[in-house]
Amino acid sequence: MGVDLGNDIKDVSKKVTSYKEYKEFSESIKSLKETGGDSFEKSKQLVVKVLNAIDPNKRKQNNTCTPFLEELLKLLKTIKGSGSDTDKFIKKLFVNTLKDSKKGIVELLVKLAKEFLNCGSNQSYQINSNFYIPVDQIDLFGILQSSPTDKIGKFFYEEKPVSYAKYVSTFGLSAFTFNRELYNLTQNLNQPFSVSNGNNYVGTSMQNLFDITYVESYVDITGTTINGNFFKVNLKPRQKFPTIDEFLTDYYSSINVIEFKTFFTYLVDYATGAISFGQQQGKSKLKVTQKVMEFNRRISCLCSDTKKEISVGGTSKLSEIDNTNDSFFELDDVDVRIIEQNISDIKLGIIEFEDCDNVKVTLNVESSIQALEELNFNEGTTDINELNNALNIIYPATDQTFQASLDQNFFKQFINAMVASILSPKTILPFMVMLYATNQPLPKYKFDIEAFAKNFKSYYIKFVSSLVAKITEKVFKILKEEILKLVKFIHNDITAEQRKKRDDMILSIVSLLVAPFNFISDFKQCKSCIDELLKMLKIVILVAKKRRASSDVPLPLLLASDLLDGFSSTRAFINVVDELKSMGVPVGPMPDGSPNKYLANIFAAIKGQEKENNQNGKITIGVRPTSVTPTGFTLPNTSYGKST
Repeated sequence: MGVDLGNDIKDVSKKVTSYKEYKEFSESIKSLKETGGDSFEKSKQLVVKVLNAIDPNKRKQNNTCTPFLEELLKLLKTIKGSGSDTDKFIKKLFVNTLKDSKKGIVELLVKLAKEFLNCGSNQSYQINSNFYIPVDQIDLFGILQSSPTDKIGKFFYEEKPVSYAKYVSTFGLSAFTFNRELYNLTQNLNQPFSVSNGNNYVGTSMQNLFDITYVESYVDITGTTINGNFFKVNLKPRQKFPTIDEFLTDYYSSINVIEFKTFFTYLVDYATGAISFGQQQGKSKLKVTQKVMEFNRRISCLCSDTKKEISVGGTSKLSEIDNTNDSFFELDDVDVRIIEQNISDIKLGIIEFEDCDNVKVTLNVESSIQALEELNFNEGTTDINELNNALNIIYPATDQTFQASLDQNFFKQFINAMVASILSPKTILPFMVMLYATNQPLPKYKFDIEAFAKNFKSYYIKFVSSLVAKITEKVFKILKEEILKLVKFIHNDITAEQRKKRDDMILSIVSLLVAPFNFISDFKQCKSCIDELLKMLKIVILVAKKRRASSDVPLPLLLASDLLDGFSSTRAFINVVDELKSMGVPVGPMPDGSPNKYLANIFAAIKGQEKENNQNGKITIGVRPTSVTPTGFTLPNTSYGKST
């Protein structure tokens, strides 16, 4: 293991690719032997496409990189094969991770808020005070600008409204639909939550948390009237000492921190642009979204190892997660051009596929909306049709020709969709409330998700990194299982070789001992004649002149050679293939998919050499006189020999 993660990834990729190639070659060579070269139509493909190498010369401040999760996915596809079945397997893995992480997200949000506020478990906050929080400081993605009854806007809210009365009567078993409630508040100026619902908002502990009202002006402490759009929040006393930890836990447990239909809506939008086009979003909003997606990609590249970080660029330093500065969020000319092109495509209602010669296809917005309408997905979904509808949710945006490319967008945009769906107004509200209640410095200008990421970068970077880590963990475990299967296959082949080698050696020696040179008594016995000639030829080989050879290997290392595994034709063949690839020699299958006969020739040559060595090879060693100590022990000495 080195400090350069990029090189380590390349080494793993190279080894996995070589093992996979050998496995497929080993399987196909058996077919080649059976058919004797008559037919190769049913032979399996030999080589899986080699991973794209990371070019360290193209990086600038680690802002351009390949996320580690993408590298793991490439390795997984190298082993399982690149195809629709593998893509479906990975998509299902991602979606299951989304479902499994719901509880953990609540714990993460509480933890990150406490870390950012630098508070302990007993940190208190101000109660019976009014805090005026600008709407855009909690509505980072602007979903409150659309109605829950809007054709597209409804997908960004909870699917089914839960009344406050039902929420209270079920003692928190029914999550309150707070995004819908925040929208309703914006439609009822100066109408407190406690008036319209008969009580302050309470958490799952059934204790008061706050009252909230939408206002368009207020008078500050200097007597100046401030105009705008605000949520007036009044924090209420609690039965026990009001701590930040208790407040956040009580509130977050009362809502669903992630709505699955909202998640899939963002996934469709970020993977295709269909939703943004359908909503006719403005250029400024699209630009913010595209920039934040780039931020998220960069965050996905950050790796940490306790106090030290192993950079993809090969530089060992403090963890990048804790050591990012403002330049991390600066875009270069290439980033800007890509963002402008993406915005242009969305405004035109098209999607561009880079891996298909940059072909541009018109988006089918209505089909995407219909697919979201019909999507029925929840934590306990076991229906195979419901699961397939979720896995294929981005397909309706185009025709079936581009499903493979859309699958890649599914993986790339999955984290972005998680971020957007989780950081909804109801999730950001308690965090911002605690910032105001603990007198944290806050920006006064217009706010959005880009400003949030930059102003609360430690919170945001750790949040995104944690989401990436959840999926990375799942993918890594599956990858380990697949590599283990591959290693077992290689191990079995090597073990079989060693067993055959031993048998060949034993049989060869025994045959010389039990079958001494015999004269022919009946020359009509043709087989006996041939056997005798073969024995004579063997004797000629056995009595060939021997030459003395010396060794400069240190004695301790020679003594340790007992630990070596011995020559393996499998390993030798893999090494030869690696060398051929490094020189640019094609090692793939024939045009008709049959095994590469050039490699088959090399493989046969290595096998033949090993067979000869197993049957007739030997080591002749001359042992020098050994010194004896006064205690009667012999001293080790270097011996020299020759393999013949």
